[in-house]
Amino acid sequence: MCREAFPQRPPNGAFYMAFQTKDVDIIKAWSKSAELFVRQALKVKLITHQQRELLTAITKLVWAKIKLAEGKKLTDEERDLARKIGVSVMSGKGNGKDAATAWCILWFLCCFPRALIPCTAPTAHQLRDVLWREINKWRVGEDPSDAPLIKDWVTWQTDKVYFTEAEGKEWYAIGRTANPKASEAEVAETLSGLHENYQMIVADEAAAVNDLVFKDLEGTLTRKCNFMLLIFNPTRDNGYAIDSQFKYRDRWVCLQWNSEESELVTRESIQLKLEKYGRDSNFYRVTVLGQPPLVSSDTLIPYSWAIDAIDRDVEPLPEDLDVAGIDVGAGGDPSIYLRRRGPKVYWPKQEDTPESEVLTGKLLGHIYDTSPRYVFVDKIGVGWGIFGNLKARIRDPQTTIIGVNVAELPSSSERFHRLRDQLCWRVRELFEERAISIPNDPLLIGELTTIKFTEPNGKIKIEAKKDMKARGLDSPNRFDALALTEYYRTENLRRMTTVRYDPLWKKRGASTSWKTV
Repeated sequence: MCREAFPQRPPNGAFYMAFQTKDVDIIKAWSKSAELFVRQALKVKLITHQQRELLTAITKLVWAKIKLAEGKKLTDEERDLARKIGVSVMSGKGNGKDAATAWCILWFLCCFPRALIPCTAPTAHQLRDVLWREINKWRVGEDPSDAPLIKDWVTWQTDKVYFTEAEGKEWYAIGRTANPKASEAEVAETLSGLHENYQMIVADEAAAVNDLVFKDLEGTLTRKCNFMLLIFNPTRDNGYAIDSQFKYRDRWVCLQWNSEESELVTRESIQLKLEKYGRDSNFYRVTVLGQPPLVSSDTLIPYSWAIDAIDRDVEPLPEDLDVAGIDVGAGGDPSIYLRRRGPKVYWPKQEDTPESEVLTGKLLGHIYDTSPRYVFVDKIGVGWGIFGNLKARIRDPQTTIIGVNVAELPSSSERFHRLRDQLCWRVRELFEERAISIPNDPLLIGELTTIKFTEPNGKIKIEAKKDMKARGLDSPNRFDALALTEYYRTENLRRMTTVRYDPLWKKRGASTSWKTV
């Protein structure tokens, strides 16, 4: 390691006080092996082969860059590594990529002088509640009785993690996210303006980070040991992170983690996804195989549309009313109660009971808990009895139960075969127009992105449930409940009714002239 990192005696000002002479040898050893640091300094007991792969790759990259900067002789492999932009990890879910990212941050922070580590993520939640939490978890240790050796070396704050002796003025990791409402120039400056000899730029869930954040970023990597670490689940088929794995892979150290090969992901969870969505589905490709979604012209809702809609920053208007869709399960399928207000979709409630009376009682409980203005019930087959029960037993005069027969002809018969086709297409349009926010529910996302459509005779036809089951897929109950909430479109509801919170609501009532829709 270079002399500046490990002085033989503490310099004036106590800036390197942690690097006492007795610690130099062990810190040198840690700096030469991120895996050794994780095992000894952080006292991590389990490191998967995929995490080990990243720790090895980042160690080799760092030292190749240092040797190049110091004019030392390099092997052919080191010469190639020294010119790489950084390390790109494309991974399925559950592989421990956030833990591995936190280890890399702590390693670089503790083992290199005045290390500067700007970190970003697509949302403040991902940065603070996931990555920053993970950093603190490993800083304090898995076992409180056996704390990591570096616990007191590093100070953790909600937006900064710094080398304690530097008092937070330099030598730190800092989190920054782009303001989604900022201008392009402001977004591009998210990670700009930071320079240091030892600098690692980290992008967690990089596939979802605005590409503008990476604008001109490569041009700032000009000093001794500057590089980037991108780690992500490939929720999109294009963008800076995806390009690092494919279009520009010769400029990156590329790692790909398949959850089927992970020691952390249970075989049962993988088998469940395989049976529910199929190996060829984008949901399985992205979450398990760690591969980008395939773009197919017959997919109703592309995977990237669904991912973009998770917790989207949109809020209901005051005049938006609570509505709910109920898809009644048949043949062993669960029943789903899904609530929505304007653009915002809430976590669906699932009921697995086949007993009509029990199911009616549970659905009534959900209705009374959430007080929707309109409840749309699929009344085909077994749904007819549930619809009748709810309509007869509801006691709230402000809640209207509406039975929907999705097999009927649609209002636009020249474009759609049946009403179900029209409602499902309306849902697609909401995603396409970025006018909907959904919860991070894997089951809903999986259903949204596996349904196909065709256009026989020029009319749109959504894949039937029986055809999905023939492909080995489960019935899309959550999606169907969401589609029912489009029976009356949001903009029409706003015109049809008074603002719910108007004190004159009960006197004026709501329009029930459904023919105007």
